[in-house]
Amino acid sequence: MSIKIWYQTEEQEFLHAEMQHYFEAVLQMQAEKASEQDADLKVIVEKEDTDMDHICIELHGGKGKIQADSQVGVLIAVYRLFHEFGVRYLRPGRKNEFFQVLSENDWAEKEISIEETASFRHRGVCIEGADSYENLRDFIDWLPKIGMNTFFIQFENPYSFFKRWYEHEFNPYAEKEPFNTEIAQEMSDRIDQEMKVRGIVHHRVGHGWTGEVLGYSSKYGWESGLTLPEEKKHLVAELNGKRELFDTAPILTSLDFANPEVGNKMVELIVNYAKERRDVDYLHVWLSDARNNICECEHCQKDLPSDQYVRILNQLDEALTKEGLDTKICFLLYHELLFAPEKEKLKNPERFTMMFAPITRTFEMSYEDVNYETDVPEPKAYVRNQIVLPNSLEENLSYLFAWKKMFDGDSFVYDYPLGRAHYGDLGYMKISHVIYRDIHFLKNLQLNGYISCQELRAGFPHNFPNYVMGQMLWNNTRDYEELKEEYFSSMYGENWKEVITYLENLSAYSSCDYFNAIGERLNPVLSARYEVCVNLAEEMLPVIEANTAKRDGLQKQEWKQLGYHREYAMKMAEALRLISAGKHTEAQRMWRDVLDFIRRNEMAFQQNLDVYRVIEVAKNYAGFKL
Repeated sequence: MSIKIWYQTEEQEFLHAEMQHYFEAVLQMQAEKASEQDADLKVIVEKEDTDMDHICIELHGGKGKIQADSQVGVLIAVYRLFHEFGVRYLRPGRKNEFFQVLSENDWAEKEISIEETASFRHRGVCIEGADSYENLRDFIDWLPKIGMNTFFIQFENPYSFFKRWYEHEFNPYAEKEPFNTEIAQEMSDRIDQEMKVRGIVHHRVGHGWTGEVLGYSSKYGWESGLTLPEEKKHLVAELNGKRELFDTAPILTSLDFANPEVGNKMVELIVNYAKERRDVDYLHVWLSDARNNICECEHCQKDLPSDQYVRILNQLDEALTKEGLDTKICFLLYHELLFAPEKEKLKNPERFTMMFAPITRTFEMSYEDVNYETDVPEPKAYVRNQIVLPNSLEENLSYLFAWKKMFDGDSFVYDYPLGRAHYGDLGYMKISHVIYRDIHFLKNLQLNGYISCQELRAGFPHNFPNYVMGQMLWNNTRDYEELKEEYFSSMYGENWKEVITYLENLSAYSSCDYFNAIGERLNPVLSARYEVCVNLAEEMLPVIEANTAKRDGLQKQEWKQLGYHREYAMKMAEALRLISAGKHTEAQRMWRDVLDFIRRNEMAFQQNLDVYRVIEVAKNYAGFKL
């Protein structure tokens, strides 16, 4: 039997291919295009006067419709339909989808009536870490399957993230692969097309504009070891009487924003980019990616960095308006820009989206845990080049609330649960619950969404944190226990509760904050807890062996992944036990064992663990040496 489908719009080749795949794989039915009058299923895109994705799915007696108000919304609705037939999108990539084969009778007998509006406008992820083209493509493909609509590519293209993977930085066991700027651009163009065919909301650039003003391309990210030409020195921040690149890196270098040449050049560059890249929906305009490097010249001393920032944003808005460009601009609350302006205000708030980025926050608690009546202080006064970024949610939120007094437009949180902190959570369950509770509370903060700045390969041992993120951003009333059951029962089969108990115990006895350099390094209590993690992992071996032997297909692969993770968790917990006990020599020896294990076995869990990034975080934050 075949299902006849009518598409309201003609440009639906990708969507039809997706429907063909799932109808055949799940329901053993052929999908074919038909006229409106002959169709069993109608696919309709009707733009509504709302910024929230809205879907409607009706199926009665084998006939029905799928309707949404955007291209990505229709795709979300298609995946939502097949979710009703038991498909679970557990990880990026089709090979990681769980379903049982049904029949055309199941289609004919199923009764569905769904009408849903997304809980939030902004539902997405920003690239970090080391990534292959396939990693990036599969992750973008996964986003609408879990209810997300947005992807953010930092810089001009993903060169920095591709380079780390293809040159296998930090992994001497792997051979470098062919890679250069041309290869990176070709891959970047293909990724742009992957976003376009899905209707993914496209965010771009971020840091890098300060370097562009100096003549350095943002595509090279955190490139360092450079020397600033004499003729450019008047443009950069004066620090201790000198004007040089900060730590030899353009992306880290702040500018002299009292110099009108700086603002004019930056605005010109951004407007030209917006003209060329009309496919970019939200263009991020940030300053340097370093703190305590703000210009100390006589003229800059008169203003807060955020006042200078808002002046440039207003200048940019005027230039974009003059060119007839409606590109949305994202501005950033981060480092010195956490401190709200005292003099300036955005003149055209409709142009802008505010992005709250509490990069040093704790992940041992949620926004939902804060006592908003008594514990949120007044924001600290800004002291030039002497700021200390807060770990507490309370202090971070004090800066957000100060900004909200001068800007009440569109906004979202740009958060980092899977950027560093997750490596400290050995079971990934504590971080999942924090994400769940953060998003559940988000509307109370009057924030219209969430973009996660994270590694794309953050699935060791599972991708439940991202699954929770997507599901909650789509519907923030979902029940956490329900989410756990639908995810882990599909991943591990009948013994899923045993796995949950093990993973939750690993999470309870490990620490997101400790790995992320929050708190005292010498911590005997935590050291004892890491010893419990070692024992938990040791005891799990017979359970993993037995279940791997009796499973097949996807679930067998997932139990094998859990086996790799068990060994990793044992070694990592032992290294953390030693370092938190102050036994640095022994800890370093154990860390070498962790390094050897993840480097040698990287291809066995490449999609799930970003070996480059866990090493980078371990050496920069957790206290280990490379």
